Order: sequence, then C-alpha cells, then structure tokens
Amino acid sequence: MSEQIGTRPRPVKPRPVARIVCDAHRRRTARNMERRFTGEFSVGEPIRAAALIRNDGMYPHKDVGEPLVHPGDAGVVRESWRFLGEVYYTVEFTARSVFVIMADHEMMRMGTAFDVA
Repeated sequence: MSEQIGTRPRPVKPRPVARIVCDAHRRRTARNMERRFTGEFSVGEPIRAAALIRNDGMYPHKDVGEPLVHPGDAGVVRESWRFLGEVYYTVEFTARSVFVIMADHEMMRMGTAFDVA
C-alpha cells in the first residue's frame, strides 16, 4: 500500500508567468498623484525655507555652524532623491548663492505662512 502512495504522480500546478510592463505615462501619472498626497515637492517648484539651516561641516568655504539659509528665504527645488526611505531635495537659494540639501519638513510651498504676512 505504501508503494502505491509513493509512486502516484503529484499534480503539477501551472506557474504564473511574470510580465514586466513599462508604461511611462502611467508611472508618471502615478508618481504625480503620489507626490500630491504625500506632500512631495517637484523639480523646479519655488519654496521657502521653514527652518534655519547651518553648515555641518560639509559646505566648503563656510565655518561650521555658520547659517546658510534663514527661515523665509526663497529657493527653487533642483532635484529630489531618496535615501534610506526618506525624501531629500537639493534646493538652490540664489539670493545667498548656496545649494543646500533639505528634508521636506524643513521647507514649505510658496503662498503659505511667510507670503501671507
């Protein structure tokens, strides 16, 4: 009896075929919707600094601890990227002639608190 059980063939399950579909328009649309709901900033968007940004030693030709950007300074987002699950932005502040890496909680969109006053 044990020989009959061991020799009986097992039914083979069909394996699903993985398909990779690249639809740039759909991905771009989904990314824009995701950005709208998560509060992400887009490249080229004007922003205002919401926090004082000081030199931590990475910015050349400035002393450590010297303020680079003051709250209320206007800038433009040049690029966005992710690192360890967090979104960071490279922001250009032309009035101060600096490029600064900022997190989204350190900046706000134009037309908010500083612009109303």
